[in-house]
Amino acid sequence: MQKRLLLRVKNLLIPMLLLTLLIVVISYLKPFLIIDETRYIGVAWEMFNSGNYLVPTLNGVPYDHKPPLLFWLINLDWHLFGLNTYTLRFIPLLFGIGIVFLNYKIYKLLWKDDKNGAKIVAWVTISMLLFSFYTTLFMFDIMLSFWVLLAMYGGLKIIKDGKLWSYFIFAFAIWFGILAKSPVILAHLLPLYLFANFWSAKEPGKSFYIGALVALLIGVALALTWMIPAAKMGGEAFARGIFWEQYAGRAVDAFAHKRPFWWYLPWVPLILFPWLLNSNFYIGLKEITKSRFKDEGVRFLFVWIVGTFIIFSLISGKQLHYIVPEFSAFALLITRTISLNKKSFYHARVYGALLIIVGIGFIVAPWFIKGYIRVFLDSKAFIVSGIVLGLYGVFLFIKKFKSKESFVKVVAISSILIIVSIHYIAHIYLHKQDLTKFSQAISKLEQKGIKVAHYGKYHNQYQYFGRLKKPLVILWSKKSIEMFIKNNPNGAIITYKKRDIKYNKDAVIATTKFRTQNALLVKAKMWKELNK
Repeated sequence: MQKRLLLRVKNLLIPMLLLTLLIVVISYLKPFLIIDETRYIGVAWEMFNSGNYLVPTLNGVPYDHKPPLLFWLINLDWHLFGLNTYTLRFIPLLFGIGIVFLNYKIYKLLWKDDKNGAKIVAWVTISMLLFSFYTTLFMFDIMLSFWVLLAMYGGLKIIKDGKLWSYFIFAFAIWFGILAKSPVILAHLLPLYLFANFWSAKEPGKSFYIGALVALLIGVALALTWMIPAAKMGGEAFARGIFWEQYAGRAVDAFAHKRPFWWYLPWVPLILFPWLLNSNFYIGLKEITKSRFKDEGVRFLFVWIVGTFIIFSLISGKQLHYIVPEFSAFALLITRTISLNKKSFYHARVYGALLIIVGIGFIVAPWFIKGYIRVFLDSKAFIVSGIVLGLYGVFLFIKKFKSKESFVKVVAISSILIIVSIHYIAHIYLHKQDLTKFSQAISKLEQKGIKVAHYGKYHNQYQYFGRLKKPLVILWSKKSIEMFIKNNPNGAIITYKKRDIKYNKDAVIATTKFRTQNALLVKAKMWKELNK
C-alpha cells in the first residue's frame, strides 16, 4: 500500500508541482496580456465593484460573450486573498492540475491493465507544449477542458458500472461546463455519446443512452438557474446573446475568426509537438494500427478526436483554443503509443537536434534582427535561453534512456524549458505592456470628477488596473469627439497612435505601450493640437 502511494506521488504529484513551478515563473515574467486577459479581469472587477454577481458587465454594459464562472472564481479569490493579480494565476493552474489527474483516471479506465502507461500519462500530458502553454494563460479554455474531461470520466463510469454517482458526475460536469464557456461543452461530448456502440467494449444499451440524456438535461437545467434570472436582469439584447447569438452566430456565420473548413488540420503537428519528432511515437502508432480498432481505448480516442475535429471544422468561427480539450485526447494517444513500444532503449535525437538548432538561433538572433523589429530586445535573455536549450538539446541527442519513465520525464522538462525560455526572451517587451500606471492616471482624473472618453472600441483593459468606478465614455466618430470636447473641455480622451508617428507631448497626460501602438491619454482641450 505504501509503495503504491509513493508511486502515485512520484507519477502524479511531481508533474503537478512542475506545472505549478511553471506558473510561478511565468507570473514573474509577464503581466496580464492585452486584450483578452485584461478584458476578463476588467469584467470581474466591475462585478466586484458593483456587487452584481448575476450579470457580467463590460464598461457598464451587460457582457454576453462569456458565462460567469471565471468571473465568479476571480471574485472568490479577491474575497479570500484581497485585490491582487498574483493569486489569480492559480485559477487556470488548478484546472490544469485537475486535467493531469483526470487524464490519469481516464487512462486507467480505458487500459486498466496497462501499468506502464499509467506511470507516464501525467508526464506526457505536461510534455504537450500547447497544453502547458495554455495553462499559463488566463482564459476559459483550460477550465472548460477540465469539465469536458470530468464529463467523459463520468460517461465512461456510467458504461462500466452504471452507478448513480457516475450520472451525478456527468450532470455536474455539464452544469459547470456550460457556466465555464457555454453549451459548447456538448460539441466535445456529442460524438462519444452518439457512437458509444462503436467504441465501447461493453454494449451500452438503452439504459446508458436514456440515463446519460437525463443527466445531461439535469446539467442544462441547473445551468438555466443562472441563465434565466440573468436574462431577465440583463435585458433583451443580453438574453438574446447568451441564449442564441454567441453560439449560433459563431457556428453558422461567424462575426469573428471566420475560417475555412480545413483550418485546424495544419495545427495538428504543433498539437503533437514534441512527440511528432520522436520515432518511439511512430513505432507505437504502428502497433496500434495493427490492432485494427480491437482496442476499446483507441476506438474511444478515434471517435473523440475525429468527431470533434469534424464538428469544430463545420463551425464557422475557428480559434486554436476552441479545441484545447482535445489536447488531452492526443496526450492519451501518445501515452498509449509509448506504452506499447517494446524497445530496450529510447532516444530523442531528432528533437535534441532541433533544440540545438533553436538554441544556436537564439544566441545569434540579436545581431540579425535588431534592425528589423521595433521592440526592445534583451540580448542577454536570448543568449541565456539559447545556451540552456542548446545544452539540453545536446543531452537529448546523445543520451540513451533505458526506461520509458526517465525518457518521458526529460521530454516533459524540455517543454517546460521551452515555454520559460520564450517568455524570458520576451519578458521586457511584455512588461512594457503593463497598463497599471496608465490606468492609474485615468483613475486620478476620475477621482477629481473629470470625465474620460475612449476613442474607438474599448476592451475594458483599464478598469481593474485603475480600479475605475465608472464606465468610460465611448466615442465612435469625429463628431462625437467634438461634442465631448464642447461639453467636457477639462476632460481627457484615450486614443492610439503608431509608434513611429510623432505627436505633441504637451497635449498628452500619460502614455504607455499598447501592443504595436502607443496608448495616449490626451487633454480634451488640446485634442486638435495633438498632431501638431
